[in-house]
Amino acid sequence: MSVVIRKLANLSTTLENKLKTVGIRDSDDLLRACKSAGAIEHLAASVGVEAREITHLVHRAELARIRGIGDAYAQLLEAAGVRTVGELATRCPEDLRDQFSRINDEQKLVGRVPALAMVNGWVTKAQRLHKPSE
Repeated sequence: MSVVIRKLANLSTTLENKLKTVGIRDSDDLLRACKSAGAIEHLAASVGVEAREITHLVHRAELARIRGIGDAYAQLLEAAGVRTVGELATRCPEDLRDQFSRINDEQKLVGRVPALAMVNGWVTKAQRLHKPSE
């Protein structure tokens, strides 16, 4: 499922427009354009930002491929130390759900913490999407 680029993270209008000028309108475009570290560096140079900013967007685009993970839950995942699909694939759903509850009690990132069944689904999907190098 493709997500409009501005919904992946809090982008400035300037960066959103620069990405559009190089053909990046949604998460699918971004993932196609950023299949390697070199491609990320090239895109970053093309739009005048640091590669880490593009890398962050790529990680958000990868997480957005998992049903139920939008901007708010991506922020909650990041607060729990989960920034990539690979990191999500290695997490224990029960522990992650407990961590979400503690974080949200303190930071109020989401209106409702995801149910354990949803977190289980995220981890399972992340495991399917993540193909570790052997």
